[in-house]
Amino acid sequence: MIEALDLPATVLRPAYFIQNDLRQKDGLLKAGVYGSPIGKKGVSMVDIRDIGEAAAIELVRRDQAPTPLGRETYSLVGPDSLTGEGIATIWSDALGKTIRYGGDDLVAMEQRTKTMLPAWHALDLRLMFGRYQTEGAVASADDIARLTTLLGRAPRSYAAFAKDAAAQWAKA
Repeated sequence: MIEALDLPATVLRPAYFIQNDLRQKDGLLKAGVYGSPIGKKGVSMVDIRDIGEAAAIELVRRDQAPTPLGRETYSLVGPDSLTGEGIATIWSDALGKTIRYGGDDLVAMEQRTKTMLPAWHALDLRLMFGRYQTEGAVASADDIARLTTLLGRAPRSYAAFAKDAAAQWAKA
């Protein structure tokens, strides 16, 4: 609709949020397992702090513009193409212990998830992770460059997030 009506708006299209993986804490610390079945194709996860910063920058830019600005669309993404095995390695480094990837079994993930969330939510997650496994969600170099320009710095990496999370968990 925004495109069809040529509305002067900024559209922010965030990727999968890095902070969703904070829910992995018990699996990582107690079982040594990263359990999100994201597969091998790659996902360019975004830090929610980058989403907030990008939104604030664009709100201020539009508010302070002397004339109306045209439509802008930003894919809000992380700088890395992450796989399940790759994320397990990142957590191993951040936590200083071996973390293994739990694998790509979507049915098992859905059944586990149903014990904590409504069935519709578990199904939605299975479908999302299934898409990541078959198609991936890797950012283009142009998307990363545009976000880097908007933020005035590179997007935050998953490794930086994991290091921060591990430090916070160690304090608890």
